[in-house]
Formats: sequence, C-alpha cells, structure tokens
Amino acid sequence: MEERQRILAVDDALDNLILLERLLKRQGFDVVTASSGSECLSQSAMLHPDLIILDVAMPEMDGFETLRHLRENEITRDIPVIFLTANSKDAKSIEQGLALGADEYLTKPIEQDELIARVGSILRIVKAERQVEQLKADFQSMLVHDLRSPLSVIIGVLELGAKGEFESNAQEMKELLATALKNSHKMLGLINDILDVAKFEAGRLQLSKQPGDFNAVVEGAVGRLKMLARDKGLDLVVDEGVNIPICEFDYDKIDQAITNLVSNAIKFTSKNGRVTVKTYVKHFDGELPMLKGDYAAMDVEDTGIGMPAEEIPHIFDRYSQAQTGGASREKGTGLGLTIVKRVIEAHGGKVFVESALGKGTKFTIAIPTGGT
Repeated sequence: MEERQRILAVDDALDNLILLERLLKRQGFDVVTASSGSECLSQSAMLHPDLIILDVAMPEMDGFETLRHLRENEITRDIPVIFLTANSKDAKSIEQGLALGADEYLTKPIEQDELIARVGSILRIVKAERQVEQLKADFQSMLVHDLRSPLSVIIGVLELGAKGEFESNAQEMKELLATALKNSHKMLGLINDILDVAKFEAGRLQLSKQPGDFNAVVEGAVGRLKMLARDKGLDLVVDEGVNIPICEFDYDKIDQAITNLVSNAIKFTSKNGRVTVKTYVKHFDGELPMLKGDYAAMDVEDTGIGMPAEEIPHIFDRYSQAQTGGASREKGTGLGLTIVKRVIEAHGGKVFVESALGKGTKFTIAIPTGGT
C-alpha cells in the first residue's frame, strides 16, 4: 500500500487551519497542523513533511522568518513551501518570499480548486524526485556489489598465491588464475560501461565510423557468446539476411551493443530455451520520426522470462533495472541496455522492444544504410 503524502499546514488563525485540514484530508493527504512559526520548525524537523503550507502574517515569527530558518536547517531545507498571504498585490513580499525559496504563492481567501491543483503539482514533483533518488541509491548499491564480488575473488586468489599455496599444485594455480583473470575482465567491462554512459550523457563520446559489413559484426559478437549459451544449455540460432548494404558505423560500439543484447537474452533465458539472432533490411517510409529509407536491422529474440508491459518504457533508463520474475531472477546495474540505446541512436538508428511476462522478449536495432 502506497504511503500517504504528508502536508504541514501552518496558520495562527484556527478557522483557516480547520479549513485547510478538512480540504486536504478530503483529497487523501495526511495533514498535521501548527499555529506558529516556532511550532512549524519543530514539527518540520521531527516529521519531515512532503509539503508545508505556510501563512505569511503570523505574530512573533512571521512566514518569512520561518522560511528562512527552514532553509538554513539541513533537515528541512528541501521541503517545498507554499506561502499563503492575504495581500495579493504586495509584489515586494511575493518577491521576498520567492527569494527565500518559497515554491508557490497563494492568496486568501483560499480558492480551493487552485490550492488543490498547486499542491498536487508540487507533490507529483516531490514524488518523482524521491523515486529518482531511490533508483540512484539502488543503482549505486548494485554497482558496489557488482564491483566488490569479482574483486573479492581476485584478492582471494592473490592471497593464496602470496601464502605459497600453489607451489605444489600447478594445475590448481592455473585454474584459479584463470578465474581471477575472468573476474578482472568482468570488472573492467563494468567500469568501461560506466565511463561510456558518462561520456554519452556529457556528449563527449566520439564515434569512429567506417564502411562495414553489418553481418560481419553480428557474426563476431555472437561467435564470442556461443560457449556461454552452450554452457547454459541454450540453442543460439543465427539467421543472416542477404543483400544487406554496406553501412557506416563504429565497429567497436555496434559490436558492444549487439553483445549486450545477445548476452542479456542468454542471461534471462532458462535451460533448453532458444535465442534467435536475425539480420535483414528494414525499410521505413517516414511513419516514425527521423526514420526513412533502408536500415540494417537485427532482431534478438528469446524464449526467456520476459517483462511486464509497464516496465518496458523504463528498461533503457540509466537507474532503472527491470524487476523480472521467474527462476532466472538475475540483477545488475542495467547499464547494458542504456548503452545499446545510446549507441544505436548516436548512429541515427532506433531500438524497439516487444515483451510479455513468461513469453520472452524481442529487441530490434536498426541503423541507416544510406539507401532510400
């Protein structure tokens, strides 16, 4: 059950407080009240409400001074504040309140529809910001885990070597060093993904485009993953299209995007399942923005666990990892799909996805060939 958002209403006039409380509770909000600036400060620090509705004209400590203290306190500085004033034409006080950090200004007598609209608008922003912060926290947690796990393996192997544990068993040393090397590559790949996303977001990633064979880059990427599919008991099927024109693309980046898609398909497909990679020419007639002419396309279709429809729009977000169900519930930072989207769009192409929970997923990428 979703937690109700809390609003602190502050006014020295009891009638106004009763009106605000009834109006806001009717809209489903949790409402607490305060009758002075000092009470507002203590309530805010203790309860940390999602929004404060603050009267300007109060004795002892007016709304301006109260807001100043709110903004100076690290605990309360980010709480949105709506000022209530009885003087709609006092431009100077409005300017002063906004300069102190008020988010909205409303006048008395309260226009109920306007108040609800303003409150709803601010709280939607608050909710969205908190969701983003939670996604960032989850992402950082996964990132630390994904780096710490292979690093622990590497350190363990090195500690055994430093203690001379391998002196009498060369085969064991060879196997453990191979494990350490595999985990080193895993760490390096993750670090490179992080750097690539950062470069894309900063607009600093330069593509080195050269004329190339689209089927060749697909063959190379899929070839490296055949053993991974075999070890997991999957069929990895490749269906190469014919007469795909030579395209201009950055080989390494397109290879990275294809590798990410195929390895994801393998990861989320159970034993005895199938991953099919198909290349072909896809033609657009301008039915989608910025897409017209012939494109070199690739489908990566699996018989894996799939995704619910509501998660599909978010799978390319940097901080969002689809919460997939089933036996193959694998987690990660989700940077692979972010990179796929950035790489393909940087080439003037497009990524499409179709999926249904329990029925598998199909990703399609398309990059222009230059044909019309």
